[in-house]
Amino acid sequence: MELLLPQGKLILSRGKLPLAGLVAGGRGPDPNWLLAAMRDLPLYGADKGVEYCVRAGLYPVLACGDRDSGHAGSWEKIKAHGTKVMTYLVNKDATDLSLLLKEMPPVGTLLASGVWGGRADHLYANFLTLLQYQKRTKTPVVLLDEWEMLVFLEKGDRLSFEAQKLPKALSLLPFSPVCEVSIDGVRWPLEHDVISSENPYAVSNKMAGRKTQASCHAGIAGFYLTYKE
Repeated sequence: MELLLPQGKLILSRGKLPLAGLVAGGRGPDPNWLLAAMRDLPLYGADKGVEYCVRAGLYPVLACGDRDSGHAGSWEKIKAHGTKVMTYLVNKDATDLSLLLKEMPPVGTLLASGVWGGRADHLYANFLTLLQYQKRTKTPVVLLDEWEMLVFLEKGDRLSFEAQKLPKALSLLPFSPVCEVSIDGVRWPLEHDVISSENPYAVSNKMAGRKTQASCHAGIAGFYLTYKE
C-alpha cells in the first residue's frame, strides 16, 4: 500500500484499505501538518487529541477520554459537529488511547499521531498499546508527526520510503528480544543482521539518497525516522 505523507512516500507490504487516522494526547502535531496528513481520513481522537484535531479544523467521528486535559470547548465543538463522544472516569485501569482503540471499528491501516513527546512512561505505554493493537487486529500502524515516524515491522513485513525531505537519522529498533533485519539505501546497510534488546546497535543511520528499503525476517523491529537534531 502506498501512503503519500508530508515526509514522503511510504509503501507498506501489508498495508491495506480503509486508511484511518488517530490523534492521541501526547505532543501535539503541527496543525498544518495534521491537516495535510489526515484531512481526507476518518479520524479518531483520544482525550487531548480532540483539541489537536479542532486546531487543525478536523472533526473526529469518534472521541474517547476522561477529558482531564485539553480545552473543554473542543469537546463541545466536536459534539456540535456530530462526533460520537465516549467519556470515562479519570481513575480507571486503562489509558484513553487503549479505550479508543477498543471502540474503533476495524480499519485496514492506521496513522497514529499525538503519540510522541511528553513523559517517557506515556510514550512507552503508547508504543506497547499500538504494537499490541497491530498484532491483535493485523492492522499496520504508523506512528508519526512532523518530527518523528515509527513503523512496526513483523516477520515477513517490508517497506520502502522515498523522502520528500531527508531525515536527520534513521534507526532499526528491536521490539522483541531478538529480530533479524535488512536495510539498504543507507550509509550502513544491513543484510539479515540480528539486533536485540541486549545490543540495539542499529541506530543513528543515515539515508544515502532519497530512497531506502527495510524488511524484518524474524521478530519485531521498529523502522524509525527523526527530523530532529
